[in-house]
Amino acid sequence: MPLATEEYLTYLSVDRARSQQTVRAYRLDLGRALSFWGRLKQPIGETGELNRDAVRAYQRHLGGAGLALSSRARRLQALRGFLRHALREGWIAEDLAAHIDIPKVVPHLPKPLTTREARQVLAHPHRPGEAGLRDAALVQFLLSTGCRISEALAVDRSQINSEGRLVVRGKGSKERMVQLTPDASRAVRDYLGARHDRVSALFLNYDRSSVARGQRRLSSAGARRILARIRRETGVEGLRSPHVLRHTTATELLTITGNVRLVQEVLGHANLNTMQGYTKVVDAARISAYDALASRLRGEPEAAD
Repeated sequence: MPLATEEYLTYLSVDRARSQQTVRAYRLDLGRALSFWGRLKQPIGETGELNRDAVRAYQRHLGGAGLALSSRARRLQALRGFLRHALREGWIAEDLAAHIDIPKVVPHLPKPLTTREARQVLAHPHRPGEAGLRDAALVQFLLSTGCRISEALAVDRSQINSEGRLVVRGKGSKERMVQLTPDASRAVRDYLGARHDRVSALFLNYDRSSVARGQRRLSSAGARRILARIRRETGVEGLRSPHVLRHTTATELLTITGNVRLVQEVLGHANLNTMQGYTKVVDAARISAYDALASRLRGEPEAAD
């Protein structure tokens, strides 16, 4: 079973071009299933020993483990993918994946910053020096492009052209073109103009211990620390992660253009259904605006912005 699992994870990484984060999550979730089967009175250690009873026993185990619905669904999705691969490879004789019922998870609506909060974050004065210029450029870059933090941190300085266009590599190694706003381009130019190094990475790490280890490219953890500091200094509590800025970009673009397909292309979503969360946020804002209009026409006091 462990060998079969590793072969499946290699398939996900190489053939399906899944991200390292996805592969790590699958490894963890499948490891839990293997551990469960290994603790049965009649332990299962070979893929050929898997049967319907083993799959149902694991489903019952997850159902009684007090897990969040999303966690249970994720673990079962990982198992179903593995079992489908096992059937294709001839490791099992029966389609055991067909017997897995994955609970339907109600998607959480994204929680973007309000327009005023986004402006507040962009206008925040940063600390002096290269690190401060980097922080300003990073926030502008993320809000301008809607990139995932992993996409932004993988960008090299050579990718930035005079027109502010660049190609980023997203999930599944898919490339897409993104555009910097004039303000974002200016912030990036100011940052690069202050640097005197030859490091290829666009965003650098200035932490002494990281620099001593030769880790100059800014890490995701480092970016989160930057945004956490900005959250404390601005009081914008909604700035909980870099992904909030991605949600904000999507919502603002959708509000301005009303073009779901355009926003899908900007964010690099393969499935149009992924955009439903953003459209619901915009719809809710539209309803709220009409409610405010009705109150205004009735002469009621207006709520503070």
